[in-house]
Amino acid sequence: MRHVRMLGLCLVAVLAVCAYAVSSASALPEWGKCEAKAGGNYKDANCTEKAKPKGSGAYEWRKGETLTPVPFYGENVGSGGVLKSLARYCEYEDAKHINHEAGLVTRAKCAEDHGTEQGPIELNVECEKEFSNGESSGKASVKAVSVKFKGCKAFGAPCSNTPAEGEIQINALKGNLGYISKSEHKVGILLEPEHKKGEFAKFDCGGIYEVVVGVGNSKEGTWYVPGEEKHGGYDGVIGAITPVNQMTEGFTEVYTMNPATAENIPSKFEGKHIELLENYLYNNAAPNEPTQWSPAGEEITNHAILCNPAKLEHAFDCNPEDIIEPESAEIKA
Repeated sequence: MRHVRMLGLCLVAVLAVCAYAVSSASALPEWGKCEAKAGGNYKDANCTEKAKPKGSGAYEWRKGETLTPVPFYGENVGSGGVLKSLARYCEYEDAKHINHEAGLVTRAKCAEDHGTEQGPIELNVECEKEFSNGESSGKASVKAVSVKFKGCKAFGAPCSNTPAEGEIQINALKGNLGYISKSEHKVGILLEPEHKKGEFAKFDCGGIYEVVVGVGNSKEGTWYVPGEEKHGGYDGVIGAITPVNQMTEGFTEVYTMNPATAENIPSKFEGKHIELLENYLYNNAAPNEPTQWSPAGEEITNHAILCNPAKLEHAFDCNPEDIIEPESAEIKA
C-alpha cells in the first residue's frame, strides 16, 4: 500500500558525535586547551578569567589549530536513537504523470503537474546502539567522523546497509561549532557529509524500502518553502554540546526534535541559514509511485571521550579498551 512506503528516516541525525571542535571563522566558539604557564594571560585553570595586568596569570589558552588533532570515541547514552520522518508522496489522477514521474519528485513539481500531496505518514526507526569516532581539525572543526548504528528496525523489519542485519553505517561526516545562543554561551555542533551535498546514508529496510537521507542541491532537497531554504541543500543536523568554558575529558551532544514537524531543534545557529534534514524513500514494491522529499529529524544523546594520541596503546584506535590516559580539551564560548 502506497501509504506505507513513506518510510523516510533521519538516520543521520543520530550521528551524535563528539565535538569538542567548533565553529568557523568567528572568534568564538573554538576549541583548545588551558595549560599552566607562568606569566600567562589567565588566572584560572579554565582560562575564563583574564589576568590583570596582562601576563601576570598562571595559565594560557592554546587554540585548537596549534594542537595535534585529538581523536575521540563516542557512544549513545540511553536510547540508541529514535529516527523520525513525516513522509509524503505525490498522487496523480493522470496515468501519464504517474509513468513520467516515477521515482523521486519535488514538492513543487507535484503541484506543477496538478498532483495531490499525500501524507504525512509517520515513520519511526529505532536503533539499539550507536558508536562514533573522529578527530578534531583546526580551530573549530571535526573531521573523519564515522557513525554506526546497530539493532535498527522500522515496522518490525531490520534496516541495514552493511552485511550485518540491522546495522547502518553513516557516510563520513565533518562538523563545526556555532552558537545556539551567544548571550547564554550555548554551543552546538553542526554535522554534515564530508562530500559536498552528499548523502548522510542510504539503507534498506526489510527489502521493501530504500531510504536516502540528506541530499541537497538547488533542485533536490527542497521540501521547505523559499525563504527558509532558498537554494536547496543545507541538510545538516545540529545538536547541543556541553560542557563549555571548562576543561574536560569528554563532551555530551544532545539531538532533539519537534515531534509534530520532525524538525530538529535548534534548526540553525544564531545569524546563520536554516539546516533542515530531509529524506526520501523508494518503495520497491511500487516503483511507479512517486515519492517526495520529506522532513526528517532525530533524537539521541551521545557522550564522547577524548583520547591522547601519544597515550593510545594502538595508533589511531580511540576506543575505551585502548585508552591508557584520556586527553583534556575545552570549548571556549
